[in-house]
Amino acid sequence: MTPQAIAAALRAELMAGTLRPGDELPQVALAERFGVSRIPVRDALRILAGEGLVEIEANRGAHAISLTPGEVRELYDLRILLECDALRRATPLLTPGLLADIERIRRKSDLDAAGPDWAEGDWEFHRALYLPAARPRHLALIESLRRACRLFVAAHATMPAKRPLWLAEHREIVAHLRRGEAEQAVDMLRDHLEAAATHLLRQMPARPR
Repeated sequence: MTPQAIAAALRAELMAGTLRPGDELPQVALAERFGVSRIPVRDALRILAGEGLVEIEANRGAHAISLTPGEVRELYDLRILLECDALRRATPLLTPGLLADIERIRRKSDLDAAGPDWAEGDWEFHRALYLPAARPRHLALIESLRRACRLFVAAHATMPAKRPLWLAEHREIVAHLRRGEAEQAVDMLRDHLEAAATHLLRQMPARPR
């Protein structure tokens, strides 16, 4: 089993909430589980560390990231800055064809929202909003921040209760874009992300476990 395959399996467990923030990831146990030596496990953990999902400490091993509410708040503040800027840059470049693609992806994300692939569908919708800006590094930073936030969303199971509002806000963003209301779309996105942050932080304990 390759490091990439091991990393994919562990990433899926982190994103599903099976592995929770702060959980230890011992190399020996993981090597036994995946039927490999410690070397591909070590490399897999380094891949996840590069994605910001795992912390590796000398003499202490690896564990899933565990952030304080203040640190999670910082992640969302960065997301708001980067995602709103990406949408603002994308809006002058939107064509009828791109808007049709965004609407198609939004409709698919509505269907995904009821199942285990809700986060992938949500990211595909937001990615479609930002992609016309043609800023790949900008988009990669957003994806990394969203991935870290998703670990805590999964751990605290915060999204199902907010699904109807979350999907309605997606529809409103697209409606603003169709009407050429760029700043209103950006404002709606900011409110959308701020509400997600507020809801998650209310579920988190004052200190990480």
